[in-house]
Amino acid sequence: QVIFLDNHDMARFYSVVNENTDKYKCGLTWLLTCRGIPQMYYGDEFATTGVTSPNDGYVRLDFPGGWEGDPINAFTKEGRTPGQNEYFDFTSKLFNWRKNKSAVHFGKMTHYIPEDNTYVYFRYNANESVMVLLNNSSETKTLKTDRFAENIGNHKTGKDVITDKTIDVTKEITLEPKSVLILELK
Repeated sequence: QVIFLDNHDMARFYSVVNENTDKYKCGLTWLLTCRGIPQMYYGDEFATTGVTSPNDGYVRLDFPGGWEGDPINAFTKEGRTPGQNEYFDFTSKLFNWRKNKSAVHFGKMTHYIPEDNTYVYFRYNANESVMVLLNNSSETKTLKTDRFAENIGNHKTGKDVITDKTIDVTKEITLEPKSVLILELK
């Protein structure tokens, strides 16, 4: 029941995706919206790197900060780089949203067959419906929503969890290259 992107015996996910911001966000989105209990390895919240070569010690390095005399303190915004803060903010927003979403915790899941480097699935229960869209393509993709009519139902819009923008879901949804979209259907 526990799902994860990495752990103490594997290369860190950010290293696996070659320190690619978009792939990292895509992986975190999947982890935090898919069925199961997400497990995050310490440091993943701000994109820590590390590989298992020449040994596992490179994925088990000390967390930077927290002890007197540490030159870097990643527990604070000032102690992280701008890139690390971007990942931290994204992860924080997603986790804070997730903690109160019963559809994600206990709901059902419907997958749609990936097409043209895009993947769409829904998490839902009697009270909530969440649509997750992932675009792994380097091109903008426009998805016709009639394909997802069974799960969209009578919903007309979706609120983007990350940006708070409202998106019309009645005809089509445009996805930026290498992007994710998590919509709370309304």
